[in-house]
Amino acid sequence: MLRRDGTLAYPARIVLAIVAAAGLYIASTSDPFTTLFFVSYAVVGGILTIRRPKNLISWLLIALAFSFIGTTDRADIDIARVKAGTGSVGDEIWVWVSSWSGAGTFMLFTVLAATFPSGRLPVGRWRRAIVVALTADLVVLLLMMFTPRLSVSTNGANDILVPNPLGIIPYFPGLAQAMIASFVIVLGGFAVAVASLITRYRGAPETLRLQIQWLLASITFVLIGIVFGLVLGSLIPDQLGGTIWIPAVIAYPTVPIAIGVAILRYRLYEIDRIINRALVYGTVTAVLAGAFAAVTLLTQRIFVGLTGQRSDAAIVLTTLAVAALFAPLRKRVEWVVDRYFKYDQRLFGAYREELRRAIDVLAPAPAAHRLAREALAETGAIAAAVVGNDGAVVASAGAWPAEALVTIPVDAEGAPLTAVLLGARRDGRPHRPQAVAALGEVAALAAIASAAIPQTLATNGEAPG
Repeated sequence: MLRRDGTLAYPARIVLAIVAAAGLYIASTSDPFTTLFFVSYAVVGGILTIRRPKNLISWLLIALAFSFIGTTDRADIDIARVKAGTGSVGDEIWVWVSSWSGAGTFMLFTVLAATFPSGRLPVGRWRRAIVVALTADLVVLLLMMFTPRLSVSTNGANDILVPNPLGIIPYFPGLAQAMIASFVIVLGGFAVAVASLITRYRGAPETLRLQIQWLLASITFVLIGIVFGLVLGSLIPDQLGGTIWIPAVIAYPTVPIAIGVAILRYRLYEIDRIINRALVYGTVTAVLAGAFAAVTLLTQRIFVGLTGQRSDAAIVLTTLAVAALFAPLRKRVEWVVDRYFKYDQRLFGAYREELRRAIDVLAPAPAAHRLAREALAETGAIAAAVVGNDGAVVASAGAWPAEALVTIPVDAEGAPLTAVLLGARRDGRPHRPQAVAALGEVAALAAIASAAIPQTLATNGEAPG
C-alpha cells in the first residue's frame, strides 16, 4: 500500500499507528526501560517506514521495538501454576514468547548490521557468511520455540525451566548443552554481521562512511554489552543479579539514536528535515508539558495555602504562560538541534551546507542524478534516465535500463544534458501530458544551470586585461 511518491499510503499509516499505540501500552505495563527501548526504536522506525517503506531497515526497527517487549521479565507471572501446566493463557503466552525473544532480538540486530543502510545483504565474500549465520540463527530460533522446556526469568538473573505447551521437539540428554551452544551461535552470527559492517565501513566512500560510523559504534557497543552480561552472569551469577545487564541497557537506545544522527547530519534516506522537526517539536512538547505540570501543581498549592481551596485561575494563568513560552523555546531548541545535529561539522556548518546544496543543484553530475530522481517521483514511472550531450545515459533512477516510452528533449543550447527518458508508469497508464511538459521545463532549467558552472569558473579565472 504505497502512494505514487513511494511513501506509505494513509490507510497503512493508520494501521501502523494503531499497532504502535498497542505496543506502547503493553510496554508501559512492564518497566521504564522497556518503554524507553520501545519508544526509541518505534519513533525512528515509524518515520522511516512512512517515508521509505521499501527499505528493510525501517521494518527492522519496528520489529526490534516489539522484540524488547518480549524480553522483559515480569514478576507477576504465577510460575508455580505455569510449571504445573495450569497457568493462565496470558502467562503461558508471555513465557513462551519471552523464552525466544532474546535470540530473536539478536537475530534482528544481525540483519540490521548486515543490511544497513541499503536494506540489502552485502555482495562479495561476506554475503555467504551472513547467509550461513542467519540460517543458523533461524534454526536456533525454531529450536527455542518448540523445545520441550522453556527457560523463564522473573528477576533478570535466575532462570526457571517450565514445560512448553508447544514442545514438539522430543527431549534428549544433551538438550541443556544444545540450548547454551545455540545462544553462542546466535551471538556468533551477530559478531559476523558487525565484522561485515566494519569491512564495508573501511571500503565505503566518504559520505557512506560518515553514515555508517555512528551505527557501527552503537551496534558494537550493544554486542560488547551483551557479551559482558553473559560472561559476568556465568562467572558470578548470584552476586550481581540484573545489574550485569546495565551496559547492554545503556547501549540499546544508542542504535536508533545513531540512525537518527546519520539521517540528520549526513542526509541518510533524505528525510533529515522530518527527523529534525520531530526532534525539535518533541523536545519543546516535553519541556512545556513538564513546565505546565510543575507550575500548575505549585500554583494550586499556593492557592490552597492562601484560600483553602483549589482555583481554576491557576490553570488559566499557567496555560497562558506556557503558550507565551512556546515561540522563544522553539527557536532556542531549533538553534541547539541545528547546531549540534543538523550539520556534520559545527564550524561553518550552515555555510558549508549552502555550498554543498548549490553544487548538488548546479554541478552537471549531481544535477543529472537529481533530475532523474525527480522525474521518477513526479511522473510515477518505473524508470527514468538523463542523456548527456554525447548521447549516453549519464544518470538514472528506478528500474533502469528499461524501455523508454517517452523521450523529452532538453531545449537548452550548449547544455551538458540533452534529453530525459521515461519508462512506463507503475500503474500501466500513459504519461500525463501536463507532467511531461512540466518535466521538460524543469529539465531545461537544470541544464541551463549546470551549463553555467564551467562558464562562470572560466570568467572568474580570467586575468584582467
